[in-house]
Amino acid sequence: MSKIPVIDLCSENLKPGSSAWLSACNDIRKAFEEYGCMEVLYNINIEFHNQVLSALQELFQLPQEIKMKNVNPKPAHGYMGKISTFPIHEGLGIEFATIKDECQKFTNLMWPDGNDNFCETVHSYAKLVAELQELLVRMLCESYGIDKHSESRNKSTTYLLRLLKYRRSQAETNLGFKGHTDKSFISILHQNHVKGLEIRTKDGEWISYEPSSFSSFAVVAGDACMAWSNDRIKSCYHRVTVGGEEVRYALGLFSFLTGLINPPEELVDEEHPLAYKPFEHQGLLDFYVANNAQNKGESNMVKTYCGV
Repeated sequence: MSKIPVIDLCSENLKPGSSAWLSACNDIRKAFEEYGCMEVLYNINIEFHNQVLSALQELFQLPQEIKMKNVNPKPAHGYMGKISTFPIHEGLGIEFATIKDECQKFTNLMWPDGNDNFCETVHSYAKLVAELQELLVRMLCESYGIDKHSESRNKSTTYLLRLLKYRRSQAETNLGFKGHTDKSFISILHQNHVKGLEIRTKDGEWISYEPSSFSSFAVVAGDACMAWSNDRIKSCYHRVTVGGEEVRYALGLFSFLTGLINPPEELVDEEHPLAYKPFEHQGLLDFYVANNAQNKGESNMVKTYCGV
């Protein structure tokens, strides 16, 4: 069975400009272009991995009425649970999670008496994964020969942290989340040992993602990345299915861009004519919500919104 590419970014030899660095830059670009995703090994130790999963368990043990206080008007930014079509899925969101005060606000909402350990854990986790996203964008830009764009791209990025639980009990379906592409620029997913993420290849084959280590992150290109890359990168179509009775815990850090998004001029040529007009990320999100059609999960809606 096919597997998505695995890229090790833990190596001490990974110094900018080194042969290992340049090789990894090209591997990242090829993985994005061929699969829209990859598995990345990054610097998270087993103690912190376990601490993060323990924080998730503590959060989801809270009463339903407490978790429902996590309200956000943006789609999939607040609490989601008890949905008839996805009865085994439950999730909460912390917008701007790399900012300590935002994690504190969320923590105070869930635990009015305070929970410093939870706040510190999720904020540290968000910062760690945001560093990974910035590294990936830097290396991707370097592979395309557009290094000058990476810093501005990273400076204009905000993050949403989604805390996720999939429980198989009593549900007639094992579908945790239907097939879709993310509306983000890049999504970075981390999980416990219970598999469930499935990736659809260009050929229509579904690949089951099985993390090779506790330090594994699944990196997924979203619709905004596809538009920014002028269709060189295809957004990754994926779903979640969970078998067995064990609970699957996962976290997703989703990146969003402020300001106008348009393909760098270096990514436009005869072979890749300009495919998208400049657009704002929030406008794209609003368009998805307004056009809540059956095919909402497919990535061609970004073409409908801002295609040339």
